[in-house]
Amino acid sequence: MAPVLPIIDFGPFLDPEASLEAKKNVALELDRACRDVGFFYLKNHGVPLELMKAMLDSAREFFERATPEEKERIALKKTAEGGDNARGWLQVRKKDAGSHEAVDMYRPVQATGPPYITGMGPNKWPSTPANFKKLSETYVEKVTSLGNSVMKAFAMGLGVDDEIFLSRVDKAFWNLRILGYEGRKSKSKENAGIGEHTDFGILTFLMTDSTKNSLQVLDKTGEWIWADPVEGCYVCNIGDMLSEWTRNAYKSTLHRVCHNSDSLRISIPLFFDPNWDAFISPVLPPSSGESDEKTRGIRYRDTFIRAVEKPLWRDPLTPPDSS
Repeated sequence: MAPVLPIIDFGPFLDPEASLEAKKNVALELDRACRDVGFFYLKNHGVPLELMKAMLDSAREFFERATPEEKERIALKKTAEGGDNARGWLQVRKKDAGSHEAVDMYRPVQATGPPYITGMGPNKWPSTPANFKKLSETYVEKVTSLGNSVMKAFAMGLGVDDEIFLSRVDKAFWNLRILGYEGRKSKSKENAGIGEHTDFGILTFLMTDSTKNSLQVLDKTGEWIWADPVEGCYVCNIGDMLSEWTRNAYKSTLHRVCHNSDSLRISIPLFFDPNWDAFISPVLPPSSGESDEKTRGIRYRDTFIRAVEKPLWRDPLTPPDSS
């Protein structure tokens, strides 16, 4: 069955020999996808497929082999406990909202403390596998470069100066997250997954293993549709900050994970977000009848701090019939 979400070939936009018209066509495809559904597949994105596979294999090795002691060593701690409330390993078990295990790493900062400001502590890298940190740093470099290119394409599609975007992502506060959703066979009775939510940043680049019937997107008709992995592609979605930037012309879309397979599912999103101190205000003029006072703009760091202090899920998750 063909994917429901649009598949966008980003190759021409990255090709220095491609014509302006070819690049413009890619930009308009992205523009249409962001306006229509807020989700799309991105192919020919320039991130080496062998690097993507290595990241997935490494994440699987961590979730299958890391000891409880190693996980506890890198566990996320709240600011009152000497952590920064954002970086590290955590396990979520919610009977109704979904369970998962994750490790979060963010753009390095010049940390002072403890105590740390929320998000401003050191990363806690897994030691299993041994090369995970080095591999991840290479991967982040590739994907953040891609993020900058996509921002240029967004600007072209919107007809605005790309420096408005690029000047606010040149030190993008990225978040690399490795996620493990345990198999249902002989496991706990909690639903494996994450409840419905929108991402709060700019743009998410998601790669997963080949597990199908796990990620769902809410379409404009109110139906949940599957966003199964497509080999060699990222599943991309826009976040709340980009909605703010475009005065909701690009609207972030609710999505959820409902993992019912018997096997462990590996998921690695990279959240490409603005600079820590970036102020995000609309780049488009008010539409007819809309007051410009309606959207005044927001500071990214304030959004980030609010987001990490509340859970990802919004409503109880009821796993759909995936038969």
